[in-house]
Amino acid sequence: MIKTLLFFTTLITGLSVMAQHRADKWIFGQNTSLNFTNGSPVVMNTGTFTISEGCSSVCDNSGALMFYTDGVTVWDSTHTAMPNGTGLAGDISSTQSGLIVPFPLSDSKYYVFTVTADGGENGFRYSLVDMTLNNGLGDVTDKNIFIADSVTEKLATVRDAAGTGYWIVVHKWGSDTFLAYHLIVEGIGSPVISHSGIVYTTSAIQNTYGQMKFSSCGERIGVAAGYLNTVEVFDFNVATGVVSNPVTIPMTEHVYGIEFSKLTNMLYVSQYGDLATLLQYNISLSGTAAIIASEIQLSFTGSIYALQMGPDGKIYVVKSFNPYLGVINEPDNYSINCNYVENGVDLDPNFMGNSAALGLPGFMQSFLNTDILCETTGLPADEPVSEVSIYPNPSAEEFYLKFPSVSIPIEVNVYNYLGEKIEQISVTGNEVTVGKNFAPGMYFIRTLYGKSAQTIRVLKYQGF
Repeated sequence: MIKTLLFFTTLITGLSVMAQHRADKWIFGQNTSLNFTNGSPVVMNTGTFTISEGCSSVCDNSGALMFYTDGVTVWDSTHTAMPNGTGLAGDISSTQSGLIVPFPLSDSKYYVFTVTADGGENGFRYSLVDMTLNNGLGDVTDKNIFIADSVTEKLATVRDAAGTGYWIVVHKWGSDTFLAYHLIVEGIGSPVISHSGIVYTTSAIQNTYGQMKFSSCGERIGVAAGYLNTVEVFDFNVATGVVSNPVTIPMTEHVYGIEFSKLTNMLYVSQYGDLATLLQYNISLSGTAAIIASEIQLSFTGSIYALQMGPDGKIYVVKSFNPYLGVINEPDNYSINCNYVENGVDLDPNFMGNSAALGLPGFMQSFLNTDILCETTGLPADEPVSEVSIYPNPSAEEFYLKFPSVSIPIEVNVYNYLGEKIEQISVTGNEVTVGKNFAPGMYFIRTLYGKSAQTIRVLKYQGF
């Protein structure tokens, strides 16, 4: 569930210190890179390279580039391949070849997850990057650790219900199977297996193509199924990792790109081929028939590929090897009110031959939802939710926690948006205050007593 925050512009500006800056630098296509640190995307000159499809990048809290990857090579902030940073098991022609995810409870170590092309034998793997090495430029310390074989080119991740770990999701090739891996500080466990939706038949390797994306809070997951000419939207449980309740949307052409609007009421889909289009669906409607009937065609441009939400909440649209990106300026609005601009970002203002290829950088979805509050869908069955109230939320000063009467001390842990524990308190009464000296930002307050637990996301904003 999502709660929108309708604050003054100065308050939203105060949120810029949070995870929004983690996705500020986009490096993709043919010599193309964008900088979102000041709000609107600005073209950067970062050297000569070609990144054909799936890629990912990550910045520090201030928006400074740390490293990026195409799933085959990991480059540092100087655009040099890291030590041991070549030969990763992704593929330059894989839709979502590589995806960078922070190591839980660390701001210096990262996973690079990779999926190969065409359901190939390299499958789903990970490598590890340690940014404390190589004079702070980073080093790949472990490479191509096997996780699963026979997967499609789809890869998505979102923060878990507790706010301290992540779900990493792939889709099996030749199957209706989703594999959701829970990444916590102890590592990656066995997958949660869900059988839901259509079977990704092996009749054509192109059926592996297409993006998979989480909605802002992770309560839904969407999949574009290549030559199967089908898009599906599912419910996702951020506490258990279960994928369920498919909404199946047949398409007239091959599909590639998919993206949710920030409030998850609109879905955008790109097609490629002779009848290539950019489509919008109102997925807030009840029933598959109503959702299909809500289809709006936004573009008649030739082949359209990757879609990606930016730190500004707009959705960016790749037109194959084109020097312009399309931009959906107001994605939560229906029909023409979404304000789609065909040539919204000029990638080559200096006529240097820059252009998009087929892909845009992918991100851990929670890096992009910093101006909404997400309510978790519950905790695992062995952790019943306790009756803890937190108020006010949001707050410009401090948060008051009120507990039921209990006979044992209550542990209160506070995490920042990276999952780093920044405060721990043992409470013997039924009320405590936290956060008075916190900087503006999003935090997770987790209370524990016995086997009871509750995690609540809170927002500290700049007072006037």
